[in-house]
Amino acid sequence: MKVLVTGGAGFIGSNVVDLLIERKDQVIIVDNLSSGSMNNVNRRARFYNVDIKNFKQLEDVFEKERPDKVVHAAAQVQVVKSMEDPVFDASTNILGSINVLECCKKFKVKKIIYLCTGGALYGNPKYLPADEKHPIDPISGYGVSKYTVEKYLYMYNINYGLDFISLRFANVYGPRDSVGSGRVIPAFVNFLLIPLHLVLYGNIKLVLLKIFLASST
Repeated sequence: MKVLVTGGAGFIGSNVVDLLIERKDQVIIVDNLSSGSMNNVNRRARFYNVDIKNFKQLEDVFEKERPDKVVHAAAQVQVVKSMEDPVFDASTNILGSINVLECCKKFKVKKIIYLCTGGALYGNPKYLPADEKHPIDPISGYGVSKYTVEKYLYMYNINYGLDFISLRFANVYGPRDSVGSGRVIPAFVNFLLIPLHLVLYGNIKLVLLKIFLASST
């Protein structure tokens, strides 16, 4: 199977690429290296330095490679940045994703796997742990943009038959993650290693409960 992975030089995307190559799939990576690194790129994958916001370049890759399936991991992932610059967040996460979907439609991609988000969709949780039935109530631009793409996926499925699955990750961590990513677990580990004073905002009992639930799953 030929799989195109957007954001395949990033933390999550590069690990997905490695898994696909272990499965003997043929893998194409599309990444603009804005947050990813060539150090993460599997040598057995074909790499294109392309921004998903550039439709023409993205279309050229799809036309040349004709992937069977797409894993869409490319995104602006910083919650704080989405509030500081919502236009950039939306242009990457929404308009860039529409470019990917348009290419999937045009070149008859069989299925797209979308790497969404968990907690950012639910905002301030009404109960814990927040499952898939929890009301969607994002309070950040990031949460709004990621959820918007889920609605586009549904629309492309109904109108064009594009099969999809959306994965709502919680606090992902692991190899190739970095402190500068803004994710909570590497930030906490960094505080413990240096060590620095760790400041927790909000209801301390609720914060500790969230940490416990995350570590016990």
